[in-house]
Amino acid sequence: MRVVIVEDQVLLRAGLERLFADGGHEVVAAHGDASHLLATVAGHRPDLVVLDIRMPPTFTDEGARAAKAVKEAHPDIGVLVLSQHIETSHVVDLVRLGGFGYLLKDRVLKVQEFLAAADRMPAAAQRSIRRSSGGSSRRRPPTAHSPTFPNASGRSSS
Repeated sequence: MRVVIVEDQVLLRAGLERLFADGGHEVVAAHGDASHLLATVAGHRPDLVVLDIRMPPTFTDEGARAAKAVKEAHPDIGVLVLSQHIETSHVVDLVRLGGFGYLLKDRVLKVQEFLAAADRMPAAAQRSIRRSSGGSSRRRPPTAHSPTFPNASGRSSS
């Protein structure tokens, strides 16, 4: 799997790069802010974008806006948003786009659980594309509060 990482904390960004590399994935780009994300995604065509929800310059919703822009421009790419805090206002809008995951940074307890969650995002994006293009299943994508939303371990949250 080809991955782009956008995380402003340099130690966390380097750690994510290492986790993905050790997990057999190729990190094609890593940035400290989202200013070049769309160009990076267009140039590298990753399978997954992992990004922080709050990034420079204002540390408010730059990551959420960047995630939405990626999903709108490239619905086939999985997006995994990481956050230190629960951000329901942005997440609800993003979940509707499909192929999207959301993890709280302090809730990921095992590397394998994190990588398993990340591995599911590209396939989820592809399923979402098939549904929106007239596939037989027109179900709404699961939300973070529904029993079908998988947590980091791959099990349902209920």
